[in-house]
Amino acid sequence: MVLGAHVSTAGGLHNAIKNGTDLQCDTIQIFLRNPNQWQGKPPTSEIVEKFITAWSEADLGEVIVHDIHLSNLASPKPEVLEKSRQAFREQMELAQLLGIRYLVTHLGAHLGEGEIFGLKQLSNSFDFLFENTEAPDVMPLLETTAGQGTNLGYCFEHLRDIISMSKYPERFGVCLDTCHVFAAGYDMRTESDCEATFNQFDNIIGLERLKAFHLNDAKSEYQSRVDRHEHIGEGNIGATAFAYILNDSRFTETPFIIETPQMKTMHAVNLSTLRELKA
Repeated sequence: MVLGAHVSTAGGLHNAIKNGTDLQCDTIQIFLRNPNQWQGKPPTSEIVEKFITAWSEADLGEVIVHDIHLSNLASPKPEVLEKSRQAFREQMELAQLLGIRYLVTHLGAHLGEGEIFGLKQLSNSFDFLFENTEAPDVMPLLETTAGQGTNLGYCFEHLRDIISMSKYPERFGVCLDTCHVFAAGYDMRTESDCEATFNQFDNIIGLERLKAFHLNDAKSEYQSRVDRHEHIGEGNIGATAFAYILNDSRFTETPFIIETPQMKTMHAVNLSTLRELKA
């Protein structure tokens, strides 16, 4: 079991390593910059070196990056599309510099132009990025979404189509968020529900592309298309799904990341709950 959490980088990227090890994480997820701003101040060479050194000295596996919240690589608005591509490019290049291989991103929104337009725009954005970014070892992980508003990625077919339309399908992986897929309409409340959902995923996308999980219970209702995370075992998904995933031999080496509420006070509790579900 490779279990971890999204942790803070306050005071410098290198501090995320200590924050993760303090929680006894096997893996962590971080933002490389303020997720609510387009412009990000790049870390100094000193901070980069501190991060690389701290990571090398820690008993910590994957460090995964999450894209900023503002990105919309499917946007029909030229200015937003340009800003999104530039921000993603900068994050890819920094991840490459830091030795990080996975960059999780939401799929964006078509803003009324239709799903076919949005999916093609998104695929074109990734082709542009792959051709204009010096980050050959960085793999974008397409995150499943709840599907609020005109957001893409609420069905497995969306992820399949983005990958298949790209000139570089080998560059993509997937991050499955349990809260999001539940809210989107993939049930996970029983073992048979989990089995059916992962069979669908395998048939449509392929489990070999599943590179990471976001383990979040859901405050939102099944099929609500609303993204609201809850503490493990306290939401509408329940503990059965997490026990199923944690004990599935197919996912033994797959990073599990929690993004549950109240990071400072509850991450340790949620990680402990998950550890107790491991047989």
